[in-house]
Amino acid sequence: MTYPPTWTHPTGQLTGDAVKALTPEEYAQAEETGLLDQHLGRAPQPPAEGQLTRTDLNAMTPEQIDKAREQGQFETLMRGDAA
Repeated sequence: MTYPPTWTHPTGQLTGDAVKALTPEEYAQAEETGLLDQHLGRAPQPPAEGQLTRTDLNAMTPEQIDKAREQGQFETLMRGDAA
């Protein structure tokens, strides 16, 4: 199945040798936080609702930018998935 290019796995995906080196506790934590999604063949996820674009960024004050960044509203933009 093909997914839109803006659909992604969480950043920091572990693969191959990194997965083999995990202890059982580390493996459980990585699976819980989504770091094994790609390794386990899980589908990528659509961008989170409320994501802001460069156009939004250009119209914001520094305080608004800091607040939006803290709320995770630039995650898609910071990954390079948005215009």
